[in-house]
Amino acid sequence: MNNLIAALLQPVSFLILISVVITVHELGHYLVGRFFGAAVESFSVGFGKPLLTVKDRRGTHWRINWLPLGGFVKFVGEMQSPKDSRETVDGPVGKAFTQIAALPRLAISLGGPAANFIFAILVYTIWALSFGLPVADQVRVSEVIAGGPAQAAGFKVGDVLVEAGGRKVETSNDVSQATILRAGEPVEYRILRDGQPMVLKATPVSQAYTDPVYKVTEKTGHIGLGMAQGNLHFKRLGPIAALGYGVSHTADTIGTTVTVLRRLVTGRDGLDKLNGPVGMLNFTGNVTDAHIKDTDVGMGTRLAGLALDIVQMAALFSIGVGFFNLLPIPVLDGGAAVMCIAESITGREIPERVQRVGLTIGLACLISFAVVITWNDITRWLTA
Repeated sequence: MNNLIAALLQPVSFLILISVVITVHELGHYLVGRFFGAAVESFSVGFGKPLLTVKDRRGTHWRINWLPLGGFVKFVGEMQSPKDSRETVDGPVGKAFTQIAALPRLAISLGGPAANFIFAILVYTIWALSFGLPVADQVRVSEVIAGGPAQAAGFKVGDVLVEAGGRKVETSNDVSQATILRAGEPVEYRILRDGQPMVLKATPVSQAYTDPVYKVTEKTGHIGLGMAQGNLHFKRLGPIAALGYGVSHTADTIGTTVTVLRRLVTGRDGLDKLNGPVGMLNFTGNVTDAHIKDTDVGMGTRLAGLALDIVQMAALFSIGVGFFNLLPIPVLDGGAAVMCIAESITGREIPERVQRVGLTIGLACLISFAVVITWNDITRWLTA
């Protein structure tokens, strides 16, 4: 029975995850567009033919489409793809997209990514308020693997880890997060040895690691260090401190995304570091399996745990979607932002022909990228 429930919930968990994140993104565009008086032709959750359509008093069609993998908001007169035109339609209340000045259109373009980041901040803030954050009195070195980078750097059993890669160490996870994405690059670790501060540098090596719970295998950086946490407990934060954590954790995650992109561009890592929809589906399925098949607790507790994990994944995925859309590629928000900036500087509208060429090139790049990522996802899934 548990296997059946898990199998049924796997696609549901994935669809909830992706629908929430994409809807938040599109709501960001919609709300900023409404603020500047833009006429909205439609707001769609999913793609393809509509299953349900409701028209509001401003003439906007709110749709739920049959393929629930994403969504979009369409402003009157906006070109989102090479086949779109600037022709306006009657009905929606407001100004056509082309009638809005360049800087307000820039704000509309950035509204989607901003909404993704704000959503993540709110999730992390509420999490810190509700459950608190893990904190250890000390994180000590419990093992130094012979022949590893940690031994070469001079680590000794009993060293107290204070800072790793510029990150304050409050749990062993802080050390791991400063290490796993830096294979082949030196990382600075600040420690206390017999009460005396020291700085050690170690260069992580890439090793394959399989998460025993979520069954995900990936190559990450390791220095060969075992750690012990003293008096690990959860510290609940007040509203101001929780908000500060939400902002800082979101900023840290964006920084991690920048690091991944930098390593891809410089060739230190391959595209296998990235996950597409198939990879997300597989991971969400593994998370669902781990909760539903945990027979040590009741079904209500399992479902609650799954829901909390989906919320955390939604925050993380939301940051990724927001960052990806900021890339300066036509058809993405970043590409639209670049055109708005160019128009505001030159004082002239970008010719429609130029926009179509840019959108065509951008769409071709995205399709090629999607094919490569999906192939990597499928290969990783088949060989797992």
